[in-house]
Amino acid sequence: MDNNPVVSIICLTYNQEEFVRDCLDGFMAQKTDFPFEILIYDDASTDSTPDIIREYVDKYPDVFKPTFYTTNNYSQGLGFVGLYTGIKEARGKYVAYCEGDDYWTDPLKLQKQVGFLEENPQCVLCAHETRVMNEDYPQQDGRLFSEFRSNLFISTPGRNYTFDDTLTGNIFHISSMMYRNRPLELPRWLPTVSACDMVLYMLIAREGNIYVLPDVMSVYRGHVTSLTSSDTEYGSVIRFHMLSIRVLRLMNRYFKRVYQKKIYPIISRYYVECSLNYLRKSQRDIKRSIDMAYLAWCYDKGTASRFIIKGLVSKLTSRLCRR
Repeated sequence: MDNNPVVSIICLTYNQEEFVRDCLDGFMAQKTDFPFEILIYDDASTDSTPDIIREYVDKYPDVFKPTFYTTNNYSQGLGFVGLYTGIKEARGKYVAYCEGDDYWTDPLKLQKQVGFLEENPQCVLCAHETRVMNEDYPQQDGRLFSEFRSNLFISTPGRNYTFDDTLTGNIFHISSMMYRNRPLELPRWLPTVSACDMVLYMLIAREGNIYVLPDVMSVYRGHVTSLTSSDTEYGSVIRFHMLSIRVLRLMNRYFKRVYQKKIYPIISRYYVECSLNYLRKSQRDIKRSIDMAYLAWCYDKGTASRFIIKGLVSKLTSRLCRR
């Protein structure tokens, strides 16, 4: 392909021999009227993932730009180094992203997103709907799918989102992201943050709007071992909120507390959610519930009071209705 790609695709892989062909085939199935490059970073996989990647490099040498780390960065506490590096090395006008165990399903995905961004200069990022593959849900076309029903994606497709929306959670899945490749001042600690996608969305959305297309064009594999997974549904909610709190605290310092009046009430609400979930039968831990409620109060008294009362009333009403 051309030496001047319009889109740079960043892909991180690690021990994904079962899935990585789906991911790479999804890239090469793209039908575009512009060139693209694939920056793939393998974090010292110990299975056959590197060999599979080399197959594609040999077949498409002008498209694939691989980096094979000899030491696993994540286990060394260095986190997602490939993502940090990929953002710096991307040469395209636009940047897309997909991890090696997720994949794209629409061969026109890149063409649609580039077309939208070209026609809408006020938007800095274009995303789309994503479907989740999970063994807990019914089969469809021989594979296990579900409509998304977790707390990671909160978007309503076909509308604009702003920076404020990125503070309250993941609006879309990162496999659907395409953004304008502008210089980003990345925090040095970015690779070490598990929820680095949330950080990226905040940084990008400061420059303009985000738009979520209604098309379902990627699949996210909801693994049992994912960052927010737990033995129970409410345990996963707690983990997600605690990850979000850490990111918001880091970003508050990174933004030099400019958005603190917006961030603190959100942190307070997340602590309340954790507090209420620790009261549930599957999580029952009164001490932790009290600790979380106290932290919520410290960050924003008004928010804490409002959501604690709302949560307790909801819990009481639910019990009365079951009688």
